Formats: sequence, C-alpha cells, structure tokens
Amino acid sequence: MEQVGPERASRAVTGVIAGWLGVLVGAAGIVVGTATSALRAVGRELDLDYVGAGIVGGLGVVYLLGAVLLLRRRMVGRRMLITVAAVMAGATLLVVVLNGASHGWRFGPLDGWLVLNVVILALSLSEPTRRWTITR
Repeated sequence: MEQVGPERASRAVTGVIAGWLGVLVGAAGIVVGTATSALRAVGRELDLDYVGAGIVGGLGVVYLLGAVLLLRRRMVGRRMLITVAAVMAGATLLVVVLNGASHGWRFGPLDGWLVLNVVILALSLSEPTRRWTITR
C-alpha cells in the first residue's frame, strides 16, 4: 500500500491551533481584567480603570468560550472565534492606521495584537474536514 503524506497542514490541525491560541488569549484577558480590578480595589492606581478591566475580562471570556467550544468541535465555537477575532482585528487595524498616520509608523504592542488576531482569524476560517464535522 502506498501511503500519501500530507502536502500541507491538516485543516483540523489549524482549527486546534486556533483553539489553543484562543484559550491563551482568553485566559490572559481574564487574568488581566481580574488582576486590574483587584489591584484597583486595594487602592493601586493603574492606567486601566474598572470599565477597561471589565471589557478586557469580558473579551477574554468570549475568546475562551469560543476556543473551548472550537476545541470540542462545535461549529458555534468556530463562529464565535471567527467573529471576535475579526472584530478585534478590524478595530485594532483602525487604531494602528490612525495612530500611525498621526504619530508616525513604528512597531508596538497593538501591532502584535493585530497579528495575533489575524492569525487566529485565518486559522479559524479554514474549513473543517469531513472527519472533524462527523465526530462533533
């Protein structure tokens, strides 16, 4: 029997990578939101206020929920991760372009956030394989 090797990464593998990146982003968002709220509650002055911490934590929950559902092979998780990554990539791109046009172009943390969201979006957009959809 002839065994054919994969010419490119399996679409199921790209979904798993997108899921785990979503888990990392979601967990980080929850940790940052919670830590910020806790530090502000004990009197420490930070640049991020309670509203910002709530937004970061809420986005972390959405990323985490979408990623976990994607890893459990649920199409709703894939759609959630695609939606949140697309919205965040678009919003971040807008901020990067406006900031770059007014203050000069340089690489910063928002550019890294943009790249991360584009990677999650691209990996989440790959169509699931038939085996992936059958096992869900």
